[in-house]
Amino acid sequence: MNRLVRILPLAGVAYLVLEIAGNGSIGDFPDADTPIAKLVPFYASHHGSIATGGLLLHYGGLALALFLAAVWDRIRESGVHPLVSAAALLGAAVTVAADFAGDSVYSTLGFIGGHEHVITPSALQAWHINGAGGGLTTGEGGLMIVLLAVSMAALDGRALPRWLGWSALPLGLVQLTPIGFYGGLLFWLWAAVTGIYMALRPLTAKHVAGSLSPSFGR
Repeated sequence: MNRLVRILPLAGVAYLVLEIAGNGSIGDFPDADTPIAKLVPFYASHHGSIATGGLLLHYGGLALALFLAAVWDRIRESGVHPLVSAAALLGAAVTVAADFAGDSVYSTLGFIGGHEHVITPSALQAWHINGAGGGLTTGEGGLMIVLLAVSMAALDGRALPRWLGWSALPLGLVQLTPIGFYGGLLFWLWAAVTGIYMALRPLTAKHVAGSLSPSFGR
């Protein structure tokens, strides 16, 4: 069991791989303002790859859930203020829930896209707009909370090295900005690097004893 717990952070690497594979399978997704006349033939030709991409992204969401659970446990065990740990848990729950909700859109589009008798063109367009996105999402807000909690735990405690804390800070701050999409892409890489570090350098009693949590008023 201890060995399983130790390698659990490597789910961050699996998350990176599955996100790349899933989005690669979906391919060049049409913009939200694509007219119905072009959407119908697009889904008729690409519904299979979109369905596969949605499935891979679902597995990626599971990997993300496992990785964020490991991050939350690391923060909780490091001795930082309970509010920081609670924020990480809350942000992780919101992020994972939104991720699964978004992935289900692609799975649905892949299933119905090749069956014109199942859905009308206008309904297909509505589902497509939901998948194309373009605005801020609940998941970006949750990810911002997670990354800011990680940054706080790393910079004021000993949960993670400071360089990971400093890298998490800008990634968290940009989530609710117009460039949040690119911050999300960088998070894939951040998750993989952080997961590898956590697997190779598990938290020890020395790290907990050296925590700087008194600055939070403890």
